[in-house]
Amino acid sequence: MSVIYYSRLFLCFLFFFTQSVSHAQKYFSLDVDNDLYFLGDNYYSSGIFLQYGEQLNPKGKVEQESLKSYLLWELGQEIYTPSDKSSTDTSEYDYPYGGWLYLKASFQKEITSNKQWHMGVQLGVTGDASLAQWMQNTYHRLLLNSDELPWIDEVPQAFHVNFFADSFRRWQLREYVAFQSHLFSKLGTQRISAGLALGLNFGKQIVLPNGGNVLLGKKKGSGVYFGGRVQYIGHDFMLSGSLFNNSSFSLPVNRFRAFVEIGYSLQTGPWRIATVFFNRSPDNKDQPQKSHRYLKITLTRFLEKRGYK
Repeated sequence: MSVIYYSRLFLCFLFFFTQSVSHAQKYFSLDVDNDLYFLGDNYYSSGIFLQYGEQLNPKGKVEQESLKSYLLWELGQEIYTPSDKSSTDTSEYDYPYGGWLYLKASFQKEITSNKQWHMGVQLGVTGDASLAQWMQNTYHRLLLNSDELPWIDEVPQAFHVNFFADSFRRWQLREYVAFQSHLFSKLGTQRISAGLALGLNFGKQIVLPNGGNVLLGKKKGSGVYFGGRVQYIGHDFMLSGSLFNNSSFSLPVNRFRAFVEIGYSLQTGPWRIATVFFNRSPDNKDQPQKSHRYLKITLTRFLEKRGYK
């Protein structure tokens, strides 16, 4: 049986599971990644993500302070471009044009109040169907008043399935100081990877919540985060094409990648805003730059009717 069959089975499980639970706290988030803040526009050029999350409680049971469960949905798009975007000579490209559009469904469960596991599936498309060329050129034309990009030899159009599993843990060192870890893995046709993120969080807010779930430890106030992550890339379709067929393009992938992460978040009433700076090592060996910087800005609206902590 194919991975498509198992992904459909997982989505059906999520649907029937949610029929047996009531929904308490909910939120909606908009994430925007971009490197234009640092006068760049290449490699991982931009990303936009819409996420809806809700806490799940068995019907007829009172909400508990621990051992909570969550269901998360995310619609996302990532855009990749070479550094010389105006060139039509693909032999000069240090990164292929590429887009990745996906729908992600995931389930998150608390083991303790400071430890959670997270698992789910991504279904998505690359190539023309990702709408990346239309999105980037529309943005450049209407907002930047610049020429459209050629998008020659774009990453091939294909349907992909990724499965992932994460583990998130926090150690409270002081009242407002915590050390946190995030162990993550992904297995699929678009990406095979595994990694570890470590960092220190100061303040009431968890700046980098697991899987974007801002209901974890939700409190009114602010937070600051300093950390980093390392990951191993077993397969990256955006650089080397299909696992199963010979690709028309292939760049030498850097199997090990590292990130520096610095973030800030603030929650007041039903709103939360967060910004995180990322400095990542090159994805492939042809990139002349030693690092790539971009900024993530997240705006969240909590939807529950009760008071806020």
